[in-house]
Amino acid sequence: MDLRNGQILLSREDVMAIPADKLPMVVLSDNLRSFFSMAIKAHSEGCYNHLMWLIRPGVIASQNLTFQAQPVQEYFNGFRMKFWHCPSWTPEQRKAIIDAIETDLKKPWYKRIYDFVAIIGQGIGIPSLQTPGIDICSDKAKYLNDINYDLKHPDPEQVNHWLMTQKRYVVYGRYLPD
Repeated sequence: MDLRNGQILLSREDVMAIPADKLPMVVLSDNLRSFFSMAIKAHSEGCYNHLMWLIRPGVIASQNLTFQAQPVQEYFNGFRMKFWHCPSWTPEQRKAIIDAIETDLKKPWYKRIYDFVAIIGQGIGIPSLQTPGIDICSDKAKYLNDINYDLKHPDPEQVNHWLMTQKRYVVYGRYLPD
């Protein structure tokens, strides 16, 4: 780990070594090489274009074409990542969130597919325009199951700002690609 300007910078090794007892973590990412990413950030006036969950050491759950588990290493080249942590979660709360995510990962592919209609809704300013029962990446913030969580169909930057306003959530660290 490296500390710069009060920010903890994580190396690839640090990301892979995040202990299971700190999980799950909300992970916000930014694909630095994607036009689509740039468009999302411009639309939301933010820094992040994707939301995922670190559910096991080295494994994220990400809403890509389908909601799937994948190695976090797939995001090491060309992606910035911000890892949000909740130190006050009990082991039971952590397990409940991970179990909810794992349950959704086991659904049939057509219930895990990306909601492209919602992207149109976000783009035209009607975030409630969605396909019932399927999500975009930032809808997965619903697993926070926090009594204060009140976002409806947020974009990744709205989730980021919400986390910043809640005292119980802290930035565990940030990863910057080489």
